[in-house]
Amino acid sequence: MSYASNSLSNLTNAANNSVVPDPNQSKPQQGSEKRTSILPSMVPEGIGFFGSPYKPADAMMTPPQIGVEVGNDMGDVINAVKGVGFYSDQIGFGAPSTGLTQGMPLQPLGVNYFMKTGLSCSNGADMWQYMQGITQGDALGEKLKMVMAEMGLPPLKGLAPGMVEDAENALNPSPLINALFGSGYPQCKQVTLPVGDAYGRVMDPDTNEDWIGDSTGLQQTGDGYVQTRWVQDTDRLGNPINLTRDQWVAAQKTYNPDGTPVQTQTQEAFQNFLTKPSTIIVVGALCILALGFVKAK
Repeated sequence: MSYASNSLSNLTNAANNSVVPDPNQSKPQQGSEKRTSILPSMVPEGIGFFGSPYKPADAMMTPPQIGVEVGNDMGDVINAVKGVGFYSDQIGFGAPSTGLTQGMPLQPLGVNYFMKTGLSCSNGADMWQYMQGITQGDALGEKLKMVMAEMGLPPLKGLAPGMVEDAENALNPSPLINALFGSGYPQCKQVTLPVGDAYGRVMDPDTNEDWIGDSTGLQQTGDGYVQTRWVQDTDRLGNPINLTRDQWVAAQKTYNPDGTPVQTQTQEAFQNFLTKPSTIIVVGALCILALGFVKAK
C-alpha cells in the first residue's frame, strides 16, 4: 500500500512540475510583447500614486505679500480691508470678484501634473495620466457657471468649490470600472498640456520642493510651463480606447518608453557613418576640391 501511495505521489508531483513553471525560469517572449504582466508593476518614481506634494496652505500668499501690514495710517486700514476681500475671494472665487480686489495677485490654487500609470501604450511609450488639480469652476454645474458669468462674476474656482470638485472626482466610478474591465492594452494619444500652478510655478518658491515630479520635456510658455506626454486615447464620447492583446502586439512599437522615437537600424547606421573620422576627412577633402574647381573657372 505504501509503495502504491508513494508512486502516486511521485506521479502527481511530476505532473504539477510540468504544468507549473519554475518561478525563477524566464518566460519566452511572444511577438513584440516584452511584458511579463499586463498589470501596472512600476515602482513609483518621483510623484507616486499619492500625488503631488503641493500644499494649498503653503502656496497661498501671506498678508505681507499682498500689502497688508500692521499700522495706524488710513492706507494700512484700507489694505487690511483689501486683505479680507482677498482671502474671501480666494476661498470662494479664486479670482477678483469686486473692485476691492481688482489688480491683486489672485489666482486659483492647485497644481496640474502628469503621473505615470505603469501601463505601456500600443506604440511602446509609457502611458501617463493627466492630473488636473487646479479648480475648473464647474463644481455646481454649467448652468450656474453661465449665470454667474451673466452677472459679471468669475467662475467658482476657490478653495471651497475645489473641495466639491475633488469629492465629485473621488465619487466618479469611471476610472475604477476602466481599471477593472479594461484590457490592459491601451491605445494612446500624445497631448501637450499645462503643468504647475496658476502662477506659472512648478516648485515651491521657498523650499524648492518639486511639485510635478518628472520634469523631462518641460517647456516654458508665456503663461507658465507645458509638458508633452502619451495618455489614454478616447473616442468622441470620451470612452477609453483599449485594444485586444493581438492588436496591441501587432501595433508597431515606434516609440521608446520615455516617449522618444525609436531609431531604425538604417538611421543608426547612417548617423554612425556621418560621425566617423574617415567620413569627415573625405567630405572635407571633397569640399576643398570643389572650391578649387570653382575658383579655377
